[in-house]
Amino acid sequence: MLRFYITVQTIELVAVSVAGVSGFVEAHIWSPAYTYYLLLVLVVLDVLTGNLLQKLPLKPRKLAWRLVGYTAILAFAHGFGEHEKGLFFLTQLVLAPFVLIHLRRLIIAFGKLGLVDSDVADLLQRRMTRQAEREEEPAAAPEPTAPLEPVPTAEAAVS
Repeated sequence: MLRFYITVQTIELVAVSVAGVSGFVEAHIWSPAYTYYLLLVLVVLDVLTGNLLQKLPLKPRKLAWRLVGYTAILAFAHGFGEHEKGLFFLTQLVLAPFVLIHLRRLIIAFGKLGLVDSDVADLLQRRMTRQAEREEEPAAAPEPTAPLEPVPTAEAAVS
């Protein structure tokens, strides 16, 4: 029988590994690293609740590729934003849509699953749907106007 004992060396190895990964994330992917971890947890929860609502099996490979894609986008935005002075806004510009879209979907899914008050989820869903409908409506063509008559100038009045 194989026995596994948690030793001080095992704890040290795990702590150093976590610190190393967090240092890499902080330097090359996103700073602060905990924001990156929160985004990954948000995406995973969104995918899990979406699958629960649709009664679909979880496809870990698809989820892993999505996380890899988000990580690549965040790494590029972080790199350009940190090292190019003119692109200082890029980090927040990339992060904001990820957070807003997934947080909105997560709140709606939590409401449908009964994990949060359904009134909050319904209110959010109605506002988001109403805004999307406004954006989808084609803009009305401007009404044709009659041509403007020339305004007499002071020189024309004198002569």
